[in-house]
Amino acid sequence: MKHLRASVYGIALLLLSVNSVAELGWVPKQELSEEEQATLPSFCRGMYRPADITPLDSDRIEADADASEMQIGGSMHLEGDVIFRQQDRVLTADQADWQPDERQALFTGNVTLNTPVLSLSGDAATYQEVDGQVALNRAAYSIPARHMRGTAASIETPSDNLLELEDATVTFCEPGRNDWDLAASELTLDQEEGFGTAWHTRLRIREVPILYIPYYRFPIDDRRLTGFLDPKFTVNELGQAEDIQIPFYLNLAPNLDATITPHHILDRGVVWESQLRHKTKWLGDGELNYAYLNKDATEQDERWLINYQQAGRWTPNLQHRWVYNHVSDSDYLNDMNPSAAVDRTTHLPRRGEILFDQGSWHADATIESFQTIDDDITLANRPYRRLPQFNVNYKPQTLNGLRFTQTLQTTRFNRDSEATINNIEQTLSGFSAINGDRLVSDSGAFYPMEWPFGYLTPGAEYRYRSYHLYDTDATVLALDGFDEKPAYGAARYSVDAGLYFDREFDWFGDEYQQTLEPRIYYVRSPYIDNQNLVPNFDTKLTTVTFASLFTGDRFTGGDRLADLNQMSVGLTSRLIRDDGLEQLRASIGRIYYQRDRDVQLTGTNVGEYDLRATSSTLGEVEWNPSESWSVFSTLEWDSYYDYARQRKYGARYEGSNNRMLSVSSTRTQSYSTSTESVSTSTHQLDAGAFWALNDRWALVARQLRDLRKYDTDERKPVSPVLESIAGLEYQSCCWRVQALYRESSSNDSSDVDYTTDKKYGFMLSFQLKGLGNFGSGTDELISDGINGYSRRQYHDF
Repeated sequence: MKHLRASVYGIALLLLSVNSVAELGWVPKQELSEEEQATLPSFCRGMYRPADITPLDSDRIEADADASEMQIGGSMHLEGDVIFRQQDRVLTADQADWQPDERQALFTGNVTLNTPVLSLSGDAATYQEVDGQVALNRAAYSIPARHMRGTAASIETPSDNLLELEDATVTFCEPGRNDWDLAASELTLDQEEGFGTAWHTRLRIREVPILYIPYYRFPIDDRRLTGFLDPKFTVNELGQAEDIQIPFYLNLAPNLDATITPHHILDRGVVWESQLRHKTKWLGDGELNYAYLNKDATEQDERWLINYQQAGRWTPNLQHRWVYNHVSDSDYLNDMNPSAAVDRTTHLPRRGEILFDQGSWHADATIESFQTIDDDITLANRPYRRLPQFNVNYKPQTLNGLRFTQTLQTTRFNRDSEATINNIEQTLSGFSAINGDRLVSDSGAFYPMEWPFGYLTPGAEYRYRSYHLYDTDATVLALDGFDEKPAYGAARYSVDAGLYFDREFDWFGDEYQQTLEPRIYYVRSPYIDNQNLVPNFDTKLTTVTFASLFTGDRFTGGDRLADLNQMSVGLTSRLIRDDGLEQLRASIGRIYYQRDRDVQLTGTNVGEYDLRATSSTLGEVEWNPSESWSVFSTLEWDSYYDYARQRKYGARYEGSNNRMLSVSSTRTQSYSTSTESVSTSTHQLDAGAFWALNDRWALVARQLRDLRKYDTDERKPVSPVLESIAGLEYQSCCWRVQALYRESSSNDSSDVDYTTDKKYGFMLSFQLKGLGNFGSGTDELISDGINGYSRRQYHDF
């Protein structure tokens, strides 16, 4: 009898690893460290730990056993706590027999194999010294880093990162809880390539087969992999499959991939959708989307979509951006995506940009047009194309205390003068038919002065416009003062001044800083006559907010130089907690006009609003009682007719435990001098919440509701509920399910009675954690409707 022993250091390491190997690296929650337990939700009972093995410094084999017997010829029998170790592999068993001629060992009884990347156990195993291959019978395995485990009739390890299994299962569920698994006659797990392949695969729930797949290839890490992606489906209120998508992914090259998706839509047919993505040096990151339906079963028409977008850099200073869109008809986006949020897009952009930045210089060239997909928009109200536009801006930081700005822009504006819209021929005439070229030159100089208690910034600018107008007709040429090549310019002077006061105080045991920040902004620019004889190519009224009081203009765009002689007055106060949280901010302000405003977007008549001495009063308040809560309000009050032009109230909550909600009410109104009454143009309530009851259960709800009261002769929605979802989520440590009920109202301009068409449906999404999602895109829909959902905390492998 001869007893073999390895080095004392090696034996100690081997014995320490045996306990973890016994359960394939699984450690119950109560045995984890406090830091490890903190990473687990309540529904997880533990986690895997990869074995901590110090590899040997050579290919030698170290063996240890309670007893051993050497036979003639060199064969050896070991018995009792047998441990073999080679490099970073540790193999244990009750007994082992070594055959020197075959360089092979046979292990029996409680066999385990442990490496830094996987753990195996079985009834018996063979080990080949030449190639290090191990084969086990009636085995179990785990890949701790991926939280993956399973069983097999036999397992072979041709290499450290490759497992070949017969009659096998794979799951990401915890030991003893096979909520779901994949069972296959042949299974290969390739960690080096990052994927698994399975033949004659059955998806099983509680070991009951529910789906058969002859061949299945699936990822086991985050690397891209050719194969089928998670299918998506949506069920309507009648229990019919309204939307079914089965995407197939192609990993064509390291910088190129594609996805082909047969997309079946109830009552319409199969839309073939494809997406091609690329990464190249000259074209940057690009994406081409194409969809085609040969014949819509409902509309009896051919329908399609083309979208291409890319962005990249040619040099550190030179970049480019491109986007192109085209759809076959105005209803395509909603009809072909019944499970997505309602799309109310009216214009699809087609744009190309080249941009240059270096220091204080910026230059860009742009070509842009649009496809208008809302047929209710007349030809005269559709946007102009920019073919092209060139911009040069110079904005240095300061030069001898002065801050200079210079903008040069030249644009060619053009749009069609004839089109067929809603089967009606529309032809532009007069001002609407004019196209033209425009040169913009804006120069400015400012002298900012700053002190701890405030600031003062006087400035002077000169704004110049020059046009070449064409496609004019006789009615336009006959207008008094009309010029096909008008040019005009005006100076604009401004002074921006503000003070900063603050005090510190204690309130209920907390230290606070309160600020008082008055601000005055004076701006003056003379009136330029005959601007109403220049078409409005790209100019709009400035959206009214508190910040807009201090922009020094009434317009955005380049076609109108506002006549200005006004002073904006505002006051802001903040309450800042000692930890930096701005707990309260309140602002109020208005503009005081020193002259009437004659320059308008269109026409020459001056309305009553333009004769007023002051603007509406703007007020904004935001209160943050904690890091999670925010309450806000915006009010624009018209003091002439004593009504609110716009009101917005809301509250947001975003906790750290997957609890988030938001509610807001928006209302805009206008006053009619003819009827001397206030009418409401928009009044909506938007409320949404994702509320985790505990780690397992969560509720989902969202509703966008139209609160406006319509007159009896007005077209109105078929329902005040424009969009709504309600449902719940349940998850365990290895699966998650979301079930939603959904209502939506899409635009339907062909309906003479209503402006919307109601849709109902049920959406179900089932996530097998570690593997993928099956069902509809509920996560995307919730993220679109509920503020903060995109930042929720997931537990996945």
